[in-house]
Amino acid sequence: MIKKILFKLPEYYFIIILFLAGFTPPFYVHYLSLIFIAVLVLQIVFKNKTSGLLLGGIAFFGNLFFLAALFSEFNDFTEFNSEAQRFIIIGITIWVLNLIASVTMIYRYVKIKTRSNQRIKYY
Repeated sequence: MIKKILFKLPEYYFIIILFLAGFTPPFYVHYLSLIFIAVLVLQIVFKNKTSGLLLGGIAFFGNLFFLAALFSEFNDFTEFNSEAQRFIIIGITIWVLNLIASVTMIYRYVKIKTRSNQRIKYY
């Protein structure tokens, strides 16, 4: 039961992250965030293996760029004060959560069995 819930969390987590990233007060959400949220909702509904692996892979590699940007911005601090410490701790926490979510998503869609009529036939 808990395993089933944990495997469904990555898409919901990414929906929340995308909403928070695209939200601008008062009451405006960027249209690209809404498009990506719609794609994730469709993934939750249809559970397509190919798109699930693609979304998980994009999230994983995007997370690597996030880590590079995090350390690049961290190097802009002239001294390691409480603000720099808070920046790196929160950034690495978000990075670890994103990494866990993307790897869980990839793992779940790798384990899905495809029916013979769902396979792509190459002629």
